[in-house]
Amino acid sequence: MAVRGEGADMDTTLDWAPPGPGPWQQDSAHNPVAQTHMLQAVYPSGFGRGFEEAFSAYGVLLDRLAMGGVNGFIYHQPQPFDLPGPDGPKDPEWVGAEFGRRVGVAAEAFEKQVWREGLRRWDEELKPASIARHQALDVDLEALDDAALEAHIEACTGHVSDMVYQHHRHNMHALVPVGDFLLQAAAWTGRPPTSLLSVLDGYSPVSNVVAPEMVPALDALGEDDEAREILFSGGDPADVLARLRARVPQVGDYIDAVHFRVLDGFDITSPTIGERPEGLVGRLQVALDVDSDDALQRSSAAAAQIRADVPPEHQAAFDDLLAEARLVYRLRDERGIYSEIPAIGLLRLALLALGRRLEQRGRLRAAQDALEVGPHEIAGLLAGEAPTADEVHERGKERVRRTEAGCPRFLGPPPPPPPPADALPPPLARVMSAVGFIIDGILGQKEEPEGDAGVIIGIPGAQGVVEGPVRLVRSIDDLFDLEAGEVLVTPTTGEAFNSMLHLVSAIVTDHGSFASHAAIVSREMGIPAVVGTADGTQRRASAKRVRVDGTTGQVTILE
Repeated sequence: MAVRGEGADMDTTLDWAPPGPGPWQQDSAHNPVAQTHMLQAVYPSGFGRGFEEAFSAYGVLLDRLAMGGVNGFIYHQPQPFDLPGPDGPKDPEWVGAEFGRRVGVAAEAFEKQVWREGLRRWDEELKPASIARHQALDVDLEALDDAALEAHIEACTGHVSDMVYQHHRHNMHALVPVGDFLLQAAAWTGRPPTSLLSVLDGYSPVSNVVAPEMVPALDALGEDDEAREILFSGGDPADVLARLRARVPQVGDYIDAVHFRVLDGFDITSPTIGERPEGLVGRLQVALDVDSDDALQRSSAAAAQIRADVPPEHQAAFDDLLAEARLVYRLRDERGIYSEIPAIGLLRLALLALGRRLEQRGRLRAAQDALEVGPHEIAGLLAGEAPTADEVHERGKERVRRTEAGCPRFLGPPPPPPPPADALPPPLARVMSAVGFIIDGILGQKEEPEGDAGVIIGIPGAQGVVEGPVRLVRSIDDLFDLEAGEVLVTPTTGEAFNSMLHLVSAIVTDHGSFASHAAIVSREMGIPAVVGTADGTQRRASAKRVRVDGTTGQVTILE
Protein backbone atom coordinates (compact mmCIF):
# COMPACT_ATOMS: atom_id res chain seq x y z
CA MET A 1 0.00 0.00 0.00
CA ALA A 2 1.42 3.39 -1.02
CA VAL A 3 0.59 6.23 1.36
CA ARG A 4 1.95 9.72 0.72
CA GLY A 5 1.48 13.08 2.39
CA GLU A 6 0.32 11.78 5.77
CA GLY A 7 -1.34 13.96 8.37
CA ALA A 8 1.03 14.69 11.26
CA ASP A 9 -1.01 12.61 13.72
CA MET A 10 -2.65 10.22 11.25
CA ASP A 11 -4.05 7.06 12.80
CA THR A 12 -1.74 4.35 11.47
CA THR A 13 -3.85 1.62 13.06
CA LEU A 14 -6.50 2.18 10.37
CA ASP A 15 -6.38 0.50 6.97
CA TRP A 16 -5.51 3.19 4.42
CA ALA A 17 -5.88 0.95 1.37
CA PRO A 18 -7.09 3.01 -1.63
CA PRO A 19 -10.74 2.58 -2.68
CA GLY A 20 -9.67 1.07 -6.00
CA PRO A 21 -6.67 0.45 -8.28
CA GLY A 22 -4.41 3.31 -9.27
CA PRO A 23 -3.68 6.70 -7.67
CA TRP A 24 -6.21 8.55 -5.49
CA GLN A 25 -6.10 12.11 -4.09
CA GLN A 26 -7.92 13.35 -0.99
CA ASP A 27 -10.23 16.30 -1.69
CA SER A 28 -8.83 18.66 0.94
CA ALA A 29 -10.22 21.74 -0.79
CA HIS A 30 -13.87 20.74 -0.31
CA ASN A 31 -13.75 17.99 2.33
CA PRO A 32 -10.69 18.30 4.58
CA VAL A 33 -12.62 16.55 7.38
CA ALA A 34 -14.02 13.06 7.90
CA GLN A 35 -17.58 12.95 6.58
CA THR A 36 -20.74 11.74 8.27
CA HIS A 37 -22.27 8.37 7.36
CA MET A 38 -25.21 10.20 5.77
CA LEU A 39 -23.17 12.24 3.28
CA GLN A 40 -20.88 9.30 2.49
CA ALA A 41 -24.00 7.42 1.43
CA VAL A 42 -25.87 10.22 -0.36
CA TYR A 43 -23.18 12.25 -2.15
CA PRO A 44 -21.31 9.87 -4.52
CA SER A 45 -24.05 8.83 -6.97
CA GLY A 46 -24.97 12.38 -8.00
CA PHE A 47 -21.31 13.38 -8.06
CA GLY A 48 -20.28 10.62 -10.45
CA ARG A 49 -23.26 11.04 -12.76
CA GLY A 50 -22.76 14.79 -12.96
CA PHE A 51 -19.09 14.50 -13.91
CA GLU A 52 -19.79 11.83 -16.53
CA GLU A 53 -22.28 14.06 -18.36
CA ALA A 54 -20.16 17.20 -17.93
CA PHE A 55 -17.08 15.56 -19.45
CA SER A 56 -19.13 14.01 -22.25
CA ALA A 57 -20.49 17.38 -23.39
CA TYR A 58 -16.96 18.66 -24.12
CA GLY A 59 -15.21 15.53 -25.38
CA VAL A 60 -12.90 15.40 -22.35
CA LEU A 61 -10.67 12.32 -22.38
CA LEU A 62 -12.08 11.27 -19.02
CA ASP A 63 -15.20 9.24 -18.37
CA ARG A 64 -15.62 10.42 -14.79
CA LEU A 65 -14.03 11.72 -11.65
CA ALA A 66 -14.49 8.74 -9.36
CA MET A 67 -15.25 9.25 -5.67
CA GLY A 68 -14.34 6.83 -2.91
CA GLY A 69 -14.36 6.96 0.87
CA VAL A 70 -11.56 5.73 3.13
CA ASN A 71 -12.08 5.95 6.89
CA GLY A 72 -14.56 8.76 6.33
CA PHE A 73 -12.28 10.86 4.10
CA ILE A 74 -13.19 11.51 0.46
CA TYR A 75 -10.77 10.60 -2.32
CA HIS A 76 -10.98 11.24 -6.07
CA GLN A 77 -9.51 9.60 -9.14
CA PRO A 78 -9.75 10.89 -12.74
CA GLN A 79 -10.65 7.86 -14.85
CA PRO A 80 -9.73 8.05 -18.57
CA PHE A 81 -12.14 6.84 -21.21
CA ASP A 82 -9.78 4.02 -22.21
CA LEU A 83 -9.24 2.72 -18.67
CA PRO A 84 -9.10 -1.09 -18.73
CA GLY A 85 -12.26 -2.72 -17.42
CA PRO A 86 -12.85 -5.91 -15.44
CA ASP A 87 -12.33 -7.91 -18.65
CA GLY A 88 -8.98 -6.28 -19.44
CA PRO A 89 -7.86 -3.56 -21.89
CA LYS A 90 -10.41 -2.09 -24.27
CA ASP A 91 -10.34 -2.94 -27.95
CA PRO A 92 -7.78 -0.68 -29.74
CA GLU A 93 -10.11 -0.14 -32.67
CA TRP A 94 -12.85 1.10 -30.33
CA VAL A 95 -10.37 3.34 -28.49
CA GLY A 96 -9.29 4.95 -31.77
CA ALA A 97 -12.87 5.54 -32.90
CA GLU A 98 -13.88 6.95 -29.50
CA PHE A 99 -10.87 9.28 -29.47
CA GLY A 100 -11.91 10.61 -32.88
CA ARG A 101 -15.47 11.12 -31.69
CA ARG A 102 -14.30 13.11 -28.70
CA VAL A 103 -12.14 15.34 -30.90
CA GLY A 104 -15.26 16.17 -32.89
CA VAL A 105 -17.29 16.87 -29.73
CA ALA A 106 -14.55 19.21 -28.44
CA ALA A 107 -14.45 21.12 -31.73
CA GLU A 108 -18.24 21.45 -31.77
CA ALA A 109 -18.24 22.67 -28.15
CA PHE A 110 -16.15 25.70 -29.12
CA GLU A 111 -17.94 26.27 -32.43
CA LYS A 112 -21.39 26.27 -30.80
CA GLN A 113 -20.25 27.75 -27.47
CA VAL A 114 -22.26 25.08 -25.70
CA TRP A 115 -21.73 26.80 -22.33
CA ARG A 116 -24.17 29.49 -23.42
CA GLU A 117 -27.01 27.00 -23.68
CA GLY A 118 -25.94 25.53 -20.35
CA LEU A 119 -26.03 28.96 -18.74
CA ARG A 120 -29.40 29.79 -20.31
CA ARG A 121 -30.90 26.57 -19.01
CA TRP A 122 -29.38 27.21 -15.58
CA ASP A 123 -30.85 30.72 -15.36
CA GLU A 124 -34.25 30.05 -16.88
CA GLU A 125 -35.03 26.51 -15.73
CA LEU A 126 -32.73 24.80 -13.26
CA LYS A 127 -31.93 27.53 -10.75
CA PRO A 128 -35.57 28.71 -10.36
CA ALA A 129 -36.76 25.10 -10.05
CA SER A 130 -34.10 24.37 -7.43
CA ILE A 131 -35.03 27.42 -5.38
CA ALA A 132 -38.69 26.41 -5.52
CA ARG A 133 -37.85 22.88 -4.40
CA HIS A 134 -35.73 24.17 -1.49
CA GLN A 135 -38.63 26.33 -0.35
CA ALA A 136 -41.10 23.45 -0.69
CA LEU A 137 -38.94 21.35 1.65
CA ASP A 138 -38.66 24.18 4.18
CA VAL A 139 -41.62 23.04 6.30
CA ASP A 140 -42.69 23.13 9.94
CA LEU A 141 -40.79 20.05 11.07
CA GLU A 142 -42.31 19.95 14.55
CA ALA A 143 -45.79 19.61 13.04
CA LEU A 144 -44.89 16.33 11.28
CA ASP A 145 -45.68 13.00 12.91
CA ASP A 146 -43.02 10.28 12.92
CA ALA A 147 -44.08 8.77 9.60
CA ALA A 148 -44.22 12.16 7.90
CA LEU A 149 -40.83 13.17 9.32
CA GLU A 150 -39.28 9.92 8.12
CA ALA A 151 -40.72 10.54 4.64
CA HIS A 152 -39.48 14.12 4.73
CA ILE A 153 -35.92 13.00 5.58
CA GLU A 154 -36.05 10.53 2.70
CA ALA A 155 -37.18 13.34 0.39
CA CYS A 156 -34.31 15.52 1.63
CA THR A 157 -31.70 12.81 1.02
CA GLY A 158 -32.98 12.35 -2.53
CA HIS A 159 -32.89 16.11 -3.00
CA VAL A 160 -29.25 16.27 -1.90
CA SER A 161 -28.31 13.61 -4.47
CA ASP A 162 -30.22 15.47 -7.20
CA MET A 163 -28.56 18.77 -6.32
CA VAL A 164 -25.07 17.25 -6.21
CA TYR A 165 -25.71 15.92 -9.71
CA GLN A 166 -26.94 19.34 -10.86
CA HIS A 167 -23.87 21.08 -9.47
CA HIS A 168 -21.37 18.80 -11.20
CA ARG A 169 -23.35 18.48 -14.43
CA HIS A 170 -22.47 22.14 -15.03
CA ASN A 171 -18.77 21.85 -14.17
CA MET A 172 -17.43 22.26 -17.69
CA HIS A 173 -19.74 25.17 -18.53
CA ALA A 174 -18.17 27.04 -15.61
CA LEU A 175 -14.57 25.93 -16.12
CA VAL A 176 -13.79 25.67 -19.84
CA PRO A 177 -14.39 29.28 -21.01
CA VAL A 178 -12.52 30.67 -17.99
CA GLY A 179 -9.54 28.34 -18.29
CA ASP A 180 -9.40 28.77 -22.06
CA PHE A 181 -9.31 32.57 -21.78
CA LEU A 182 -6.59 32.56 -19.09
CA LEU A 183 -4.30 30.22 -21.01
CA GLN A 184 -4.70 31.93 -24.38
CA ALA A 185 -4.33 35.41 -22.92
CA ALA A 186 -1.21 34.25 -21.07
CA ALA A 187 0.28 33.00 -24.34
CA TRP A 188 -0.44 36.34 -26.04
CA THR A 189 0.91 38.54 -23.24
CA GLY A 190 3.67 36.43 -21.71
CA ARG A 191 2.09 36.89 -18.29
CA PRO A 192 1.41 34.02 -15.88
CA PRO A 193 -2.23 32.89 -16.25
CA THR A 194 -2.93 33.46 -12.55
CA SER A 195 -1.94 37.13 -12.89
CA LEU A 196 -4.87 37.62 -15.30
CA LEU A 197 -7.60 36.59 -12.85
CA SER A 198 -8.21 40.19 -11.79
CA VAL A 199 -10.14 40.78 -15.04
CA LEU A 200 -12.91 38.58 -13.59
CA ASP A 201 -13.37 40.49 -10.34
CA GLY A 202 -16.98 41.51 -9.79
CA TYR A 203 -18.42 38.94 -12.17
CA SER A 204 -19.44 36.47 -9.44
CA PRO A 205 -21.88 38.43 -7.27
CA VAL A 206 -22.68 35.43 -5.05
CA SER A 207 -19.01 35.36 -4.03
CA ASN A 208 -19.20 38.89 -2.66
CA VAL A 209 -20.79 40.22 0.51
CA VAL A 210 -23.73 41.63 -1.47
CA ALA A 211 -25.45 38.52 -2.83
CA PRO A 212 -28.24 39.08 -5.41
CA GLU A 213 -31.05 37.93 -3.09
CA MET A 214 -29.91 40.47 -0.51
CA VAL A 215 -30.33 43.55 -2.72
CA PRO A 216 -34.07 44.23 -2.07
CA ALA A 217 -33.44 44.07 1.70
CA LEU A 218 -30.48 46.46 1.41
CA ASP A 219 -32.48 48.89 -0.71
CA ALA A 220 -35.28 48.90 1.88
CA LEU A 221 -32.85 49.33 4.79
CA GLY A 222 -31.16 52.19 2.99
CA GLU A 223 -34.45 54.10 2.96
CA ASP A 224 -35.44 53.40 6.58
CA ASP A 225 -33.43 55.20 9.31
CA GLU A 226 -35.22 53.43 12.15
CA ALA A 227 -34.58 50.00 10.60
CA ARG A 228 -30.87 50.80 10.34
CA GLU A 229 -30.85 51.83 13.99
CA ILE A 230 -32.29 48.42 14.86
CA LEU A 231 -29.69 46.69 12.69
CA PHE A 232 -26.77 48.47 14.40
CA SER A 233 -28.29 48.51 17.90
CA GLY A 234 -25.97 45.82 19.24
CA GLY A 235 -28.89 43.87 20.68
CA ASP A 236 -29.38 40.13 20.73
CA PRO A 237 -29.00 39.03 17.06
CA ALA A 238 -32.15 36.88 17.06
CA ASP A 239 -34.16 39.77 18.50
CA VAL A 240 -32.64 42.21 15.98
CA LEU A 241 -33.68 39.97 13.09
CA ALA A 242 -37.19 39.51 14.51
CA ARG A 243 -37.65 43.27 14.81
CA LEU A 244 -36.30 43.84 11.31
CA ARG A 245 -38.52 41.13 9.88
CA ALA A 246 -41.58 42.81 11.44
CA ARG A 247 -40.61 46.24 10.12
CA VAL A 248 -38.99 45.47 6.73
CA PRO A 249 -40.68 42.63 4.78
CA GLN A 250 -37.74 42.45 2.37
CA VAL A 251 -35.45 41.46 5.24
CA GLY A 252 -37.84 38.62 6.06
CA ASP A 253 -37.83 37.54 2.43
CA TYR A 254 -34.03 37.48 2.44
CA ILE A 255 -33.88 35.41 5.64
CA ASP A 256 -36.48 32.97 4.28
CA ALA A 257 -34.42 32.56 1.09
CA VAL A 258 -31.09 31.73 2.75
CA HIS A 259 -31.63 30.52 6.32
CA PHE A 260 -31.36 26.82 5.42
CA ARG A 261 -27.99 27.03 3.63
CA VAL A 262 -25.10 25.41 5.47
CA LEU A 263 -22.52 27.96 6.50
CA ASP A 264 -19.41 26.03 5.58
CA GLY A 265 -18.35 22.94 3.70
CA PHE A 266 -20.43 20.15 2.22
CA ASP A 267 -21.71 18.17 5.18
CA ILE A 268 -24.58 18.26 7.65
CA THR A 269 -22.22 18.98 10.56
CA SER A 270 -22.01 22.64 9.61
CA PRO A 271 -24.71 24.90 11.09
CA THR A 272 -27.10 26.64 8.75
CA ILE A 273 -27.18 30.39 8.27
CA GLY A 274 -30.38 30.62 10.30
CA GLU A 275 -28.81 28.83 13.26
CA ARG A 276 -26.25 31.63 13.64
CA PRO A 277 -28.28 34.87 13.57
CA GLU A 278 -25.19 36.92 14.41
CA GLY A 279 -23.88 36.01 10.96
CA LEU A 280 -26.99 37.32 9.25
CA VAL A 281 -26.86 40.56 11.23
CA GLY A 282 -23.17 40.97 10.39
CA ARG A 283 -23.76 40.27 6.73
CA LEU A 284 -26.49 42.91 6.47
CA GLN A 285 -24.37 45.45 8.37
CA VAL A 286 -21.39 44.92 6.10
CA ALA A 287 -23.35 44.88 2.86
CA LEU A 288 -24.81 48.33 3.52
CA ASP A 289 -21.31 49.81 3.25
CA VAL A 290 -20.02 47.78 0.30
CA ASP A 291 -19.60 49.44 -3.07
CA SER A 292 -20.69 46.68 -5.45
CA ASP A 293 -19.13 48.51 -8.41
CA ASP A 294 -15.65 48.65 -6.89
CA ALA A 295 -14.65 45.17 -8.05
CA LEU A 296 -16.02 45.80 -11.54
CA GLN A 297 -14.01 49.00 -11.81
CA ARG A 298 -10.83 47.19 -10.79
CA SER A 299 -11.63 44.50 -13.32
CA SER A 300 -12.13 46.98 -16.16
CA ALA A 301 -8.86 48.72 -15.38
CA ALA A 302 -6.98 45.42 -15.26
CA ALA A 303 -8.50 44.26 -18.56
CA ALA A 304 -7.49 47.46 -20.33
CA GLN A 305 -3.93 47.19 -19.06
CA ILE A 306 -3.61 43.53 -20.05
CA ARG A 307 -5.22 44.07 -23.46
CA ALA A 308 -2.55 46.65 -24.28
CA ASP A 309 0.02 43.84 -24.12
CA VAL A 310 -1.91 41.65 -26.56
CA PRO A 311 -0.64 41.80 -30.16
CA PRO A 312 -3.12 43.77 -32.32
CA GLU A 313 -3.97 40.76 -34.46
CA HIS A 314 -5.20 38.91 -31.35
CA GLN A 315 -7.05 41.71 -29.57
CA ALA A 316 -10.44 40.89 -31.08
CA ALA A 317 -10.05 37.26 -29.98
CA PHE A 318 -8.97 38.48 -26.53
CA ASP A 319 -12.16 40.53 -26.28
CA ASP A 320 -14.35 37.60 -27.32
CA LEU A 321 -12.74 35.11 -24.97
CA LEU A 322 -12.87 37.56 -22.06
CA ALA A 323 -16.57 38.19 -22.68
CA GLU A 324 -17.30 34.45 -22.58
CA ALA A 325 -15.24 33.94 -19.42
CA ARG A 326 -17.01 36.79 -17.66
CA LEU A 327 -20.37 35.50 -18.84
CA VAL A 328 -20.02 32.11 -17.15
CA TYR A 329 -17.73 33.04 -14.23
CA ARG A 330 -20.56 33.23 -11.70
CA LEU A 331 -21.41 29.57 -12.34
CA ARG A 332 -18.23 28.68 -10.42
CA ASP A 333 -20.04 29.40 -7.13
CA GLU A 334 -23.72 29.55 -8.12
CA ARG A 335 -23.73 25.80 -8.85
CA GLY A 336 -23.16 25.03 -5.18
CA ILE A 337 -24.93 27.93 -3.51
CA TYR A 338 -28.21 27.26 -5.32
CA SER A 339 -27.87 23.45 -5.43
CA GLU A 340 -26.48 21.19 -2.69
CA ILE A 341 -25.55 23.82 -0.08
CA PRO A 342 -29.22 24.56 0.71
CA ALA A 343 -30.20 20.91 0.13
CA ILE A 344 -27.64 19.74 2.72
CA GLY A 345 -28.90 22.40 5.12
CA LEU A 346 -32.49 21.21 4.77
CA LEU A 347 -31.39 17.65 5.46
CA ARG A 348 -29.49 18.82 8.54
CA LEU A 349 -32.52 20.64 9.93
CA ALA A 350 -34.73 17.58 9.38
CA LEU A 351 -32.24 15.31 11.15
CA LEU A 352 -31.95 17.73 14.07
CA ALA A 353 -35.75 17.68 14.40
CA LEU A 354 -35.56 13.90 14.51
CA GLY A 355 -32.76 14.16 17.07
CA ARG A 356 -34.75 16.41 19.39
CA ARG A 357 -37.64 13.97 19.23
CA LEU A 358 -35.46 10.95 19.97
CA GLU A 359 -33.52 12.71 22.71
CA GLN A 360 -36.79 13.40 24.54
CA ARG A 361 -37.65 9.69 24.26
CA GLY A 362 -34.25 8.61 25.53
CA ARG A 363 -33.33 7.04 22.17
CA LEU A 364 -30.40 9.44 21.59
CA ARG A 365 -28.02 11.01 24.07
CA ALA A 366 -28.19 14.39 22.27
CA ALA A 367 -30.19 15.79 19.36
CA GLN A 368 -26.93 16.46 17.48
CA ASP A 369 -26.25 12.70 17.42
CA ALA A 370 -28.93 12.28 14.75
CA LEU A 371 -26.41 13.72 12.29
CA GLU A 372 -24.34 10.55 12.67
CA VAL A 373 -26.94 8.08 11.34
CA GLY A 374 -27.11 6.67 7.84
CA PRO A 375 -30.13 6.97 5.51
CA HIS A 376 -31.24 3.38 6.14
CA GLU A 377 -31.19 3.70 9.92
CA ILE A 378 -33.97 6.27 10.38
CA ALA A 379 -36.79 3.73 10.60
CA GLY A 380 -34.87 1.64 13.13
CA LEU A 381 -34.23 4.62 15.37
CA LEU A 382 -37.88 5.66 15.31
CA ALA A 383 -38.93 2.09 16.10
CA GLY A 384 -36.55 1.87 19.06
CA GLU A 385 -34.30 -0.63 17.30
CA ALA A 386 -30.64 -0.49 16.17
CA PRO A 387 -28.43 1.49 16.23
CA THR A 388 -28.30 2.26 19.93
CA ALA A 389 -27.84 5.73 21.41
CA ASP A 390 -24.32 4.84 22.56
CA GLU A 391 -23.34 3.52 19.12
CA VAL A 392 -24.49 6.67 17.39
CA HIS A 393 -22.81 8.93 19.95
CA GLU A 394 -19.50 7.10 19.60
CA ARG A 395 -19.64 7.55 15.82
CA GLY A 396 -19.57 11.30 16.26
CA LYS A 397 -16.65 11.16 18.66
CA GLU A 398 -14.72 8.90 16.30
CA ARG A 399 -15.42 11.14 13.29
CA VAL A 400 -14.06 14.16 15.17
CA ARG A 401 -11.01 12.17 16.32
CA ARG A 402 -10.22 11.12 12.76
CA THR A 403 -10.61 14.66 11.50
CA GLU A 404 -8.15 15.94 14.09
CA ALA A 405 -5.66 13.15 13.28
CA GLY A 406 -5.82 13.75 9.53
CA CYS A 407 -5.33 11.43 6.59
CA PRO A 408 -2.92 10.75 3.72
CA ARG A 409 -3.28 13.20 0.86
CA PHE A 410 -2.49 10.47 -1.68
CA LEU A 411 -3.19 6.74 -1.81
CA GLY A 412 -1.87 4.24 -4.33
CA PRO A 413 0.97 4.77 -6.82
CA PRO A 414 1.98 8.22 -8.09
CA PRO A 415 -0.27 9.41 -10.95
CA PRO A 416 1.16 9.22 -14.47
CA PRO A 417 1.84 12.55 -16.19
CA PRO A 418 -1.03 13.80 -18.37
CA PRO A 419 -0.54 13.57 -22.13
CA PRO A 420 1.21 16.68 -23.45
CA ALA A 421 -1.31 19.10 -24.91
CA ASP A 422 0.74 19.67 -28.04
CA ALA A 423 0.34 15.97 -28.87
CA LEU A 424 -3.46 16.33 -29.05
CA PRO A 425 -5.60 17.73 -31.89
CA PRO A 426 -6.14 21.48 -31.29
CA PRO A 427 -9.79 21.40 -30.09
CA LEU A 428 -9.04 18.63 -27.62
CA ALA A 429 -5.86 20.35 -26.49
CA ARG A 430 -7.88 23.49 -25.68
CA VAL A 431 -10.45 21.56 -23.68
CA MET A 432 -8.00 19.40 -21.77
CA SER A 433 -5.68 22.32 -20.98
CA ALA A 434 -8.52 24.53 -19.77
CA VAL A 435 -10.07 21.82 -17.61
CA GLY A 436 -6.77 20.71 -16.09
CA PHE A 437 -5.66 24.24 -15.34
CA ILE A 438 -8.84 25.27 -13.50
CA ILE A 439 -9.25 21.99 -11.60
CA ASP A 440 -5.69 22.39 -10.35
CA GLY A 441 -6.59 25.95 -9.38
CA ILE A 442 -9.44 24.67 -7.22
CA LEU A 443 -7.96 21.50 -5.73
CA GLY A 444 -4.23 22.20 -5.78
CA GLN A 445 -2.03 23.24 -2.89
CA LYS A 446 1.59 22.92 -1.83
CA GLU A 447 2.26 19.20 -1.70
CA GLU A 448 4.81 19.72 1.08
CA PRO A 449 5.18 22.68 3.46
CA GLU A 450 7.69 25.27 2.22
CA GLY A 451 9.57 28.00 4.01
CA ASP A 452 11.26 28.08 7.41
CA ALA A 453 10.60 29.16 10.97
CA GLY A 454 10.01 32.73 9.88
CA VAL A 455 8.32 32.37 6.47
CA ILE A 456 5.37 30.28 5.27
CA ILE A 457 5.22 29.89 1.50
CA GLY A 458 1.92 29.23 -0.26
CA ILE A 459 0.23 30.03 -3.56
CA PRO A 460 -0.58 33.64 -4.50
CA GLY A 461 -4.36 33.98 -4.21
CA ALA A 462 -5.01 37.73 -4.36
CA GLN A 463 -2.47 40.50 -4.80
CA GLY A 464 -1.40 43.02 -2.16
CA VAL A 465 0.61 43.23 1.04
CA VAL A 466 -0.83 43.60 4.56
CA GLU A 467 0.53 43.34 8.09
CA GLY A 468 -1.79 42.42 10.94
CA PRO A 469 -2.52 40.31 14.00
CA VAL A 470 -3.36 36.64 13.44
CA ARG A 471 -6.75 35.05 14.06
CA LEU A 472 -6.76 31.26 13.75
CA VAL A 473 -10.19 29.96 12.70
CA ARG A 474 -10.74 26.22 12.91
CA SER A 475 -14.52 26.25 13.47
CA ILE A 476 -17.60 28.37 12.92
CA ASP A 477 -17.43 29.50 16.55
CA ASP A 478 -13.89 30.82 16.00
CA LEU A 479 -15.10 32.75 12.98
CA PHE A 480 -17.46 34.87 15.05
CA ASP A 481 -14.57 35.93 17.31
CA LEU A 482 -12.89 37.87 14.48
CA GLU A 483 -11.87 41.46 15.20
CA ALA A 484 -11.19 44.27 12.75
CA GLY A 485 -7.83 44.18 10.96
CA GLU A 486 -6.98 40.59 11.77
CA VAL A 487 -5.38 38.16 9.31
CA LEU A 488 -7.64 35.14 8.93
CA VAL A 489 -5.68 31.86 9.04
CA THR A 490 -7.87 28.81 8.42
CA PRO A 491 -7.79 25.36 6.76
CA THR A 492 -10.28 26.43 4.07
CA THR A 493 -13.13 28.91 3.61
CA GLY A 494 -16.81 28.69 2.74
CA GLU A 495 -19.81 30.97 2.34
CA ALA A 496 -19.94 31.60 6.10
CA PHE A 497 -16.81 33.69 5.84
CA ASN A 498 -18.51 36.22 3.55
CA SER A 499 -20.39 37.76 6.48
CA MET A 500 -17.18 38.46 8.39
CA LEU A 501 -14.83 39.59 5.62
CA HIS A 502 -15.33 43.26 6.47
CA LEU A 503 -13.13 42.59 9.53
CA VAL A 504 -10.40 40.68 7.69
CA SER A 505 -7.24 42.35 6.38
CA ALA A 506 -5.92 39.21 4.60
CA ILE A 507 -6.56 35.46 4.28
CA VAL A 508 -4.18 32.50 4.63
CA THR A 509 -5.40 28.92 4.04
CA ASP A 510 -3.99 25.41 4.21
CA HIS A 511 -5.94 24.12 1.21
CA GLY A 512 -6.92 25.31 -2.25
CA SER A 513 -5.22 27.23 -5.03
CA PHE A 514 -5.86 30.32 -7.17
CA ALA A 515 -9.45 29.32 -8.06
CA SER A 516 -10.50 28.35 -4.53
CA HIS A 517 -13.24 30.14 -2.61
CA ALA A 518 -10.68 31.98 -0.46
CA ALA A 519 -8.85 33.32 -3.52
CA ILE A 520 -12.05 34.35 -5.31
CA VAL A 521 -13.61 36.22 -2.37
CA SER A 522 -10.29 37.90 -1.56
CA ARG A 523 -10.05 39.26 -5.08
CA GLU A 524 -13.69 40.34 -4.94
CA MET A 525 -13.03 42.17 -1.64
CA GLY A 526 -9.66 43.58 -2.70
CA ILE A 527 -7.65 41.99 0.15
CA PRO A 528 -4.45 39.90 -0.11
CA ALA A 529 -4.59 36.11 0.12
CA VAL A 530 -2.04 33.31 0.31
CA VAL A 531 -3.66 29.90 -0.18
CA GLY A 532 -2.69 26.23 -0.25
CA THR A 533 0.14 26.49 2.30
CA ALA A 534 -0.46 22.85 3.34
CA ASP A 535 0.12 23.53 7.06
CA GLY A 536 -0.22 27.28 7.63
CA THR A 537 -2.66 26.75 10.51
CA GLN A 538 -0.08 24.62 12.33
CA ARG A 539 2.97 26.77 11.69
CA ARG A 540 1.30 30.00 12.74
CA ALA A 541 1.07 28.61 16.30
CA SER A 542 4.01 30.79 17.31
CA ALA A 543 2.80 33.82 15.37
CA LYS A 544 0.95 36.77 16.82
CA ARG A 545 1.49 39.12 13.90
CA VAL A 546 2.31 38.41 10.24
CA ARG A 547 2.92 40.09 6.90
CA VAL A 548 0.86 38.58 4.07
CA ASP A 549 2.15 39.13 0.53
CA GLY A 550 -0.55 37.87 -1.82
CA THR A 551 1.56 38.71 -4.86
CA THR A 552 4.49 36.45 -3.99
CA GLY A 553 2.59 33.93 -1.84
CA GLN A 554 4.70 34.52 1.28
CA VAL A 555 3.56 34.90 4.89
CA THR A 556 6.26 36.36 7.15
CA ILE A 557 5.99 35.85 10.90
CA LEU A 558 6.73 39.21 12.56
CA GLU A 559 6.03 38.34 16.19
